[in-house]
Amino acid sequence: MSERTFRAIVAAVLVGALALAVAVVAVLLPRPAQPSPGPSITESPTSSPTSSPTPTAFVGPALVAPGVVSVGLIPRGANSGQTLVLQFIEPSVDAIPNAPGSFRLTVADAAGDGSTVAFVGTPSVDAPGSLGTTVTVVAPNVLMVSIQASDTLNVEPITIRGLGIDATSTAALGSLRLRLSDFTGSLAGGIANDTVPSPGTVVPGP
Repeated sequence: MSERTFRAIVAAVLVGALALAVAVVAVLLPRPAQPSPGPSITESPTSSPTSSPTPTAFVGPALVAPGVVSVGLIPRGANSGQTLVLQFIEPSVDAIPNAPGSFRLTVADAAGDGSTVAFVGTPSVDAPGSLGTTVTVVAPNVLMVSIQASDTLNVEPITIRGLGIDATSTAALGSLRLRLSDFTGSLAGGIANDTVPSPGTVVPGP
């Protein structure tokens, strides 16, 4: 064997040994840690903001409970003096919307019988012109108060005068009852509470 051939064989052996060593090292060395994948994010479809429900307008009381100047004592079978005064006022400047409205006042005896008592006289009204207030006797013991409009920038009062009360000989003795009802239109909010002072007291006749 020539020296040249011998050298070629030795070189080939060394190259092969080097390649084998590299392969072994590659297998034995730990692989670099791969970054762990981040948490998957599932994108939800874009949702439109939930629309708020349409607010419902609060219908508060249109009037506070009335002030009543009583006619005093009414003997059975007689009339009182025409001194009854009924006073109403709205609780805030815009409690009464600018629109027509009405309500009724009903008087009854202490037993709740409305056929034994009646309003007498002609009612007069003291109220701002913005309300266009009228008071009508629609039954012997029933008044209807009506308005045509309202000034929503000012608190508006209503005062009714010129009435008395008649009590028949069969009227129950005791304090009369006064009830407000049938609130309609701009006065549909009614009154602040159900406490209505008595407009008079039936006592035994002479």
